Amino acid sequence: MKSILAVHDLSCHGSGSLNIALPVLMAGGLDVSVLPSAVLSTQSDGFSPLFVKDLESECMAILDAWKEFGFRFDALYTGYLADTGQLDIIERVRRDFLKENALIITDPVMGDDGTLYQNLGLSHVDMMRRLARSSSVITPNATEACLLTHRECRAEWKKAEAEDLAAELCSLSGSSAVITSLVLEGGFSVNLASDGRECRCFSYDMVDASYPGSGDLFASLLSVFLLGGDSFFVSVLKATRLTSHAIERTYSERRERREGVIAWYALRALGSEAGVPPRA
Repeated sequence: MKSILAVHDLSCHGSGSLNIALPVLMAGGLDVSVLPSAVLSTQSDGFSPLFVKDLESECMAILDAWKEFGFRFDALYTGYLADTGQLDIIERVRRDFLKENALIITDPVMGDDGTLYQNLGLSHVDMMRRLARSSSVITPNATEACLLTHRECRAEWKKAEAEDLAAELCSLSGSSAVITSLVLEGGFSVNLASDGRECRCFSYDMVDASYPGSGDLFASLLSVFLLGGDSFFVSVLKATRLTSHAIERTYSERRERREGVIAWYALRALGSEAGVPPRA
């Protein structure tokens, strides 16, 4: 069984972050450990005011304890970080707690719809740019991709310009990138994936809503399929398909958008996608 460490926040209300990552990674047959980077009163998109408790010192204390046991992980998945000081947590994990050739999935969670999330500033962009380096795969949404590359956010992209954006992200990370929730000219919604040599679009049907936690769901599913032995592009295809399915079903239930995507729909379908025998 492959082991993975998920570093993300814990939102006390709403779908997202560890509330999604933990069940998805476990359902995908992975041995999961977590470092909660922060505790939030709610997920950050749609709720205000927001209480945030930074857990940097607690995470460092946990790593001190883990060092005594010699823990090493096959993969690292990082998401929301509450403060730029938490970069030290990730750098320490990368240095001391990963096996050789470990898979590093970095979701640079920091904004959407052309703006940064509340409580975050431009220094957060610099931190995420540093985290992107030496990652195996980065999974920014369209807004985060523009922030990482100092580009102007836009509603729609020409395909050639989007591919150029993906190539720059691959250059930044030194490996592969997936830009999620990107809209091409004509209104086609895609996840645009590049391994630095080839670029492919994975389309999906757009619904008239954007649900928090969708990016967390995609990155968690991608981690499952990559660690399960699927190729990069096959993993993106499967993660796109299941995330899209969950979003469509969430929309069909008329769920309030700020409550987030209903990950259960993806979990229910995950067994067949990941090769895990379904329950009787």
